[in-house]
Amino acid sequence: MGSKPIIPDILLKDGDRVDGFLCVSLPGHTPGIIGLLIEGSKVFFSGDILIFDGKSVGPGPTFFTIDHARERESIMRITGRDFKTLLAGHGVPLHPGAATKVGELADTLQ
Repeated sequence: MGSKPIIPDILLKDGDRVDGFLCVSLPGHTPGIIGLLIEGSKVFFSGDILIFDGKSVGPGPTFFTIDHARERESIMRITGRDFKTLLAGHGVPLHPGAATKVGELADTLQ
């Protein structure tokens, strides 16, 4: 038995702002994945494009990622953001130095 599709109230696009959140389009893991940045508190919700296991930041699980090239591009886009805390789709929060750790990951993907 499958689940019924969920119809969203609104479709967010890259750069949209909703209640203090900045939408960042991050396709790759899945086509419509987004990240949300709370600029004031410098918290970034990356969704499943990133994981943090308490030791290292990495891309989402390979076998669940639809488009690896786009995922790498999306991770590169994250590196230009100013945030101190990363809340990834899986794992534990990363704080402080989250943007630096994501930048280090991006360097390995180039």
